[in-house]
Amino acid sequence: MIFIKFSLSVFLILISNYLDQQDASFNKLYPILNEYVRDFPTEFRKIPEDRRYRLNEIVYFLEEQRENNAPWQLLFISTNQSSIGQMAQVWSKAAAYYFGFSNFQAYSGGINPGEISVNTITTLEKAGFIVYKTDVDGISVYRVKYSYNLKPIVAFTKKIEHVKNPYNDFMAVVLDENADINIQNIKGTYNRLFLTYEDPVGYEGSDLEEQIYEESCRRVAVEMFYVFSQLRKRLQEN
Repeated sequence: MIFIKFSLSVFLILISNYLDQQDASFNKLYPILNEYVRDFPTEFRKIPEDRRYRLNEIVYFLEEQRENNAPWQLLFISTNQSSIGQMAQVWSKAAAYYFGFSNFQAYSGGINPGEISVNTITTLEKAGFIVYKTDVDGISVYRVKYSYNLKPIVAFTKKIEHVKNPYNDFMAVVLDENADINIQNIKGTYNRLFLTYEDPVGYEGSDLEEQIYEESCRRVAVEMFYVFSQLRKRLQEN
């Protein structure tokens, strides 16, 4: 019995050291963010197969771009750009950095961009991002930080063709059905993917407001981390 307990203790220590070594191989986010993403690998397995198929399209695109020495650029497109588009931009950038892809760039644009929802910013802050708000020419601009000594992600609502968005050689990731229906052509796109999410804005003012925003944020985060975990795995294998 003593031998079994000793063996189990040694096993747990080895596993703990192994996990620590794995964690050390990733770039560090802010402490609260690191804790938020800690259990994502177990959540990857819960992503439905048809959804993983769509997410893998992003993986294959980025892998091909790397082979061609082309830019790694995603443009997330939604109708009003107040919630999901911003979350996707922020989480994809954080995930790329975490898995060691510093050359990745994420953008967002909309059909009828309005103000970013306050709930979007609050939810990102709860997850562990540090957000600073400034006003530039009457437009609310958010600087979102996710790790030490890195430039912040600049988030604000804008149309698809805004000068700050890429004009060619990018994948357009369309995030809601209305945008998919009403945007026939996206100029300069290399590829187009329909990756729909439910917009939590529709729940504002309801008893479910906070819950739906947090669930939406978590889903976007898990899926963006899944994309870059798969990309890292594939590149290590090849």
